Amino acid sequence: MFYFDPQYLFFMLPALLVSLLASILLRIWTNEYLSRPNSTNLNGYDVMQKITTSSNLRIEFSISPGDLTDHYDPSKKLLVLSNSVAQRPTIGSVAIAAHELGHAKQHQDKSILLGLRGVIVPVVNIGTNLGYVLIIIGLVLSFSELAWLGVVFFSFSTLFSFLTLPIEIDASAKAIKMIRKNSLLSNSEIGGAKKVLIAASLTYIAGTISSLANLAYFVFRVRGINNRD
Repeated sequence: MFYFDPQYLFFMLPALLVSLLASILLRIWTNEYLSRPNSTNLNGYDVMQKITTSSNLRIEFSISPGDLTDHYDPSKKLLVLSNSVAQRPTIGSVAIAAHELGHAKQHQDKSILLGLRGVIVPVVNIGTNLGYVLIIIGLVLSFSELAWLGVVFFSFSTLFSFLTLPIEIDASAKAIKMIRKNSLLSNSEIGGAKKVLIAASLTYIAGTISSLANLAYFVFRVRGINNRD
């Protein structure tokens, strides 16, 4: 019979607090700056055209329905912007489009971290779920070797989170540089763009802390099997 372990909450509390803060700031700042017009009258599509030209980026482009579905797919060299970001000339649209183009710039520059993350994606997709299963079976059967194998598989998702965090922060830094270089926003609007990018970064920080907390909890539980043996 499975039950809630109060010790799990102890491990996860920091991640929950950061996640709550990230959610609040993302909602407040994103809503505010996605509805605040910019002085340059540029939307996400305009930003894409200007940055790809100035940075000599060769990418494909498409528009996706829904909100905050914006992303860059390095396997297809495809920039996807949500409909609102692509068409509305707001401070938030410029920040989000520039951030995704920051990933395109990383790809063009052959970022080591971006390449390494791409290599482990297949392992992460399989290893995370398999890791959970092996850990649970190992704990139920008190089979420490099986549980430790599950921890190893799950650790790839934590590694993925740690690789993703600096990639996202670097993409935001590149975005601000490109915004300044191409005069996409006025100096007074840069602060708003930074807030949008900071809120987004906090979600990745929360994800990294959460993954690390889960890993630490699993190690704690599996070590408990060894101590009983």
